[in-house]
Amino acid sequence: MVTLRKVTLLVVLAASVAVLAMAAYLFWSLGQEPALLGAETGDLQLLVAILLASCGLYAIVLALSSYSSAMNFARQADRSIATIRDQLGAAMKDLRELQEQARRALQPRAEPRSTVEAAAPGPSTSQNLEAHVDAIARQASRWTGATLDSQAKLELQHYESAAAYLELIGGLQLGTALAGLYRHFAELYASSDKTRQRFYLGRALSLAPPDSSLASEIHYDLACWFADNREFAHALGDLTLALQHQSKAIDDRLARDLEEGGRLYQLASTAPFEKALNDLLLNMRIGIG
Repeated sequence: MVTLRKVTLLVVLAASVAVLAMAAYLFWSLGQEPALLGAETGDLQLLVAILLASCGLYAIVLALSSYSSAMNFARQADRSIATIRDQLGAAMKDLRELQEQARRALQPRAEPRSTVEAAAPGPSTSQNLEAHVDAIARQASRWTGATLDSQAKLELQHYESAAAYLELIGGLQLGTALAGLYRHFAELYASSDKTRQRFYLGRALSLAPPDSSLASEIHYDLACWFADNREFAHALGDLTLALQHQSKAIDDRLARDLEEGGRLYQLASTAPFEKALNDLLLNMRIGIG
């Protein structure tokens, strides 16, 4: 149909050009010999009839070709829809099979007793892990946040990775040792990376025994961190938890940090936290008395 449409279009164009040429010739002839008007008029009628016939033929061919193209497109669309349905059906079947396999894989299976016992670290293994943590702590204790050069930072990152691995395999059995190590990591990042400092303080607190002096010191560190970031509500909460365990080291730090320029000075001089802090300190003195 496309070829037929092109051929018809060419025929119509050729006929149109011929009619225009003939019309121009006839009008020129009328200007030269007015007496031939009757004969020329008949020729003009013939030319108009030819032009109208060719245009009508083109319109018919155009309509038929458009209808044929629409029917072909509809048939192709039906075939495409049927193919998509078949593909969706196959995909749904594969999905159901995968769901069934996943459900079977997630069903709990009883492990042999020997496997479970082998996975649990024994006393000797725990001692070895604690020795590794102590070794890392001794190496990291050589540094402070101000003395970290590029080589020291690389070693620190290595120790951080090793500590994370030890936590993974040692768990709560290394709680106190890892809590102290993570607290020292937080001190090393205090001046360079506040976010990382906060992360290690959180990890240290999660591993420290809840009612220990170490947990109180970590709560105090968190109170100072929140006060530095002007999160006074959180700072007051952690300071309250820190003061629940009496410690001379915390008392000395508190006396320094409450002075002007200290880390808790903004907390102590900002309402309404000023009154809450005074009440906390008063209750602590009454408890001591």
